[in-house]
Parts: sequence; structure tokens; C-alpha cells
Amino acid sequence: MKKVMFGFCILLGSAVATYAQDTTSTSKSSDQYRSTQQDKQKDEYTDKEVIATSDLPKTVQDQIQGQDYSGWTVSKAYRKTKDGKMMYAVELTQGSDKKIVKFDAQGNKLKEKNK
Repeated sequence: MKKVMFGFCILLGSAVATYAQDTTSTSKSSDQYRSTQQDKQKDEYTDKEVIATSDLPKTVQDQIQGQDYSGWTVSKAYRKTKDGKMMYAVELTQGSDKKIVKFDAQGNKLKEKNK
């Protein structure tokens, strides 16, 4: 009977040790994925040039001051050349809400993303 109990304790101990190892390895891969995603986000913004709101083209300024963005305030503006074309990104805030709107040089809205 003592041998059976001893065997059971060994089996239980090894199962606990195996489970603990699997949990740790999953955390590491998840952290690695998270840091890779953060690096990609940083890379997106490093090639943009921060500009003053007054440096935005008049067509983009008109879009921001239009009905679609009434009550929103420009907190940051960026300029970027993509595929040989000038693009503009404007970070807008309204209270605790944030959004980024991307425009081409003609003032056409390309993309809008809530943050």
C-alpha cells in the first residue's frame, strides 16, 4: 500500500510540474507576440513628420472644419509620402474620445480609425 501511495504522489507531482511548465511557455510566446505587434505600431508612426495644423493643405483643413468633425479638436497632424503621394493624418480629440483620420492632398478622406 505504501508503494502505491508513493507512486501516486510521484505521478501527481510530475503532472503539476508539467502543467506549470506549459503555462510559463505560453506566457512567453504571448509576450513575444505582443512586443512584435508594438514594434509594428511604432514603425508605422516613425516615418511620419509631425506638422502644425496650419501646414495642412486648405482642402484638408476645410474637411476638418466641416460638419463631420464638428466639436472635434486637432491634437496632432502628420505628413507622409506614400507611393510618391503626399498623405496627411490628423489626430482628433473630443473629450476622452480620439480618432485618427487620413487624407490625401486633395482633402479626400482615405481612412478613419477610432482609438
